[in-house]
Amino acid sequence: MINKNVPRPDFEREEWTDLNGEWEFSFDEPLFDKKIKVPFCYQSEMSGICNTDVHHVVWYRKEFEVEKSRLKGKSLLLKFGAVDYEAEVYINQIHAAGHRGGHTPFEADITGLVLEGKNVITVKAMDYSDEDKPRGKQTWTGKNFACWYTPTTGIWQSVWLEYAGETYIKRMKATPDLERNEVLCEIFISSMEKVKAEISFSSLPAEGGTEMDLGSLNVVCENGYGKGILALPDLDVRREELIWTLEKPNLIGMEAKLLNDKVSGYFGLRSVCISNGRILLNGEVLYQRLILDQGYWKQSLLTPPDEDAIKKDILLAKRMGFNGARKHQKIEDPRYYYWADRLGFLVWGEMPSCYKYTDSTLKNTSGELTEFIERDYNHPSIITWVTVNESWGMRNIRTDSSQQSLANMLYYQAKALDRTRLVSGNDGWEQTENTDILALHDYELMPENTGKYESMEDVMNGYAERRMVLADGQKYKAQPVLMTEYGGIAFTSETEGWGYYNKAGSQEEFLKRLEPITDFLIKSRKFSGFCYTQLTDVMQETNGLLREDRTPKLPLKELERIFGKKSYE
Repeated sequence: MINKNVPRPDFEREEWTDLNGEWEFSFDEPLFDKKIKVPFCYQSEMSGICNTDVHHVVWYRKEFEVEKSRLKGKSLLLKFGAVDYEAEVYINQIHAAGHRGGHTPFEADITGLVLEGKNVITVKAMDYSDEDKPRGKQTWTGKNFACWYTPTTGIWQSVWLEYAGETYIKRMKATPDLERNEVLCEIFISSMEKVKAEISFSSLPAEGGTEMDLGSLNVVCENGYGKGILALPDLDVRREELIWTLEKPNLIGMEAKLLNDKVSGYFGLRSVCISNGRILLNGEVLYQRLILDQGYWKQSLLTPPDEDAIKKDILLAKRMGFNGARKHQKIEDPRYYYWADRLGFLVWGEMPSCYKYTDSTLKNTSGELTEFIERDYNHPSIITWVTVNESWGMRNIRTDSSQQSLANMLYYQAKALDRTRLVSGNDGWEQTENTDILALHDYELMPENTGKYESMEDVMNGYAERRMVLADGQKYKAQPVLMTEYGGIAFTSETEGWGYYNKAGSQEEFLKRLEPITDFLIKSRKFSGFCYTQLTDVMQETNGLLREDRTPKLPLKELERIFGKKSYE
């Protein structure tokens, strides 16, 4: 069974050492005159520092113990979940690794650098205010403004050691084929030599299910790569015992053995496709009821405060009638995707945006997008990638052919890396025709103006709120249409924060505005789903259904009645 407490529940080794906790720390220079609690960034309360001054360079240091006898025939891997934005890592003052990209993992084989007994890790993290790198919702001006919040600098996801084989598994990639009832399993390893790996599969059923042995593959790996196809048992009318659905989120475990290395992971047997302008999940029409989720916590910013906080957010969203979340401008902690997989909750995985268009915008975005998809490919809950949002970092995309080309490149990059999921190419407006989803953002949608969607052709050739739906020279190609941002209603009692358009003076006024527009999106049959803004308040943006501490502003049952309503009700 999956151990949810490991940093990567989808890629787990039995022998690992947690390096989270107290580290030595300093701003600007390696003085190490402070203490910090990793993996929380220095700007957060839970780091123990809680200083929001801008520091572009920060330093970390930690001692750890190694028994060299444990390394006989083994490799010692040092792993970082995410360091924002650029990291240089040293072991005993010898350079071990470098990485650019603030939201994706990296590792170093430090076997040859460690000594018997005490060893020292030093990390230099650099996070400048440049706007042509993926920043997401982190302000670059030195202060919070509009919908941009306190930044995250340095280590903000887990750090750990893994004891792997001398030749070790770097990645497992499972591509399910629901129609053929099989899975293509690809394995990437550290050696160029020819070696054999054995991969065994078993069901990890939803609650109440029965575990099954699903067979195994013998895979020959050469030049760092091997693959094989497993035919899954044909359960015919009992296929629900294996398929991943929202109602029964079954998973399939896979364990790969390579010489003296062993890794456990999992995937889900499910399909996502488009047919006649509708999105299908496992061959059935899917209506998506998504909540926009920024993934911030007051006390810990982008880092989840603990395991229960992740699970709580998903369960609260489900209780309000949502069947998924658009994780807005954030590559989440892998444990979030684990809980979405396990609880049956859809996720849109979204690239954090840049805010300036240069050649570096292309390089920086493309690099992190690749690492994002590679890390999270096996999570069945993720059904859509969002490569660009609202023309951020591509402000002239409506008329500029080079910016359109970048959006198209990122779309095709995502499709090349992952043929099993949909891609929203520029979510919100000014989209090119190279997108699987036509995504609209309309905070002006009110009960009195739903009639503007009477002619969807006029909308596609015009605008939903203020910006043109399509970039110049682009045509609508009958993609499914989703309202991927709307609502954002705040209360007048929240005097210091903001919401979209007029604030509601009472719960009754809030619901009188919310219910008719949500009913329209559900019942008009013009949309394949919606995404309401948003799950929680975040700092100065107080338009959440929940406050920052996750207390509800309205009765959850009332919200579930509205967001969970069926078209015939």
